[in-house]
Amino acid sequence: MLELVVELRNLINEVPNKIELLPDVNEKINSSKWSKKEIIGHLCDSGSINHKRFVDILISIDQVTLSGYNQVSWVQVHNYQESYSIEEILNLWSTINNRIIKLLSKIDEKQWNLTCKLEDQTIVTLEWLVSDYIQHMKHHLKQIFSY
Repeated sequence: MLELVVELRNLINEVPNKIELLPDVNEKINSSKWSKKEIIGHLCDSGSINHKRFVDILISIDQVTLSGYNQVSWVQVHNYQESYSIEEILNLWSTINNRIIKLLSKIDEKQWNLTCKLEDQTIVTLEWLVSDYIQHMKHHLKQIFSY
């Protein structure tokens, strides 16, 4: 499981510099698609939600059932496009994920195997959930770099 922590740490160390070099972070392809800036904002929201999920799983006596969230509404209400610079959003993204890294760095093998229930009632481990979080992040980072 340490490899997941290392993978997340590598992303947090590498991605901000690459994104800051992009000339088109504010550009919207069309009004129904997020800009690159909004995608990073979405990843901040995802980090916040998942940090809470990870903590809930670690501290709960009973099995946690996860619920989804309205991603589009979160991006809209935060207004990442107009209210924040890309530097502010990247700083938030890095901070949230560094907090997750510190949390995950301290858990033991038994905790990685704690289970939770997804909305569809599928039971997964904390390890699976962290891996899914990283894959989700990489999916959106590919969108940013392949526009």
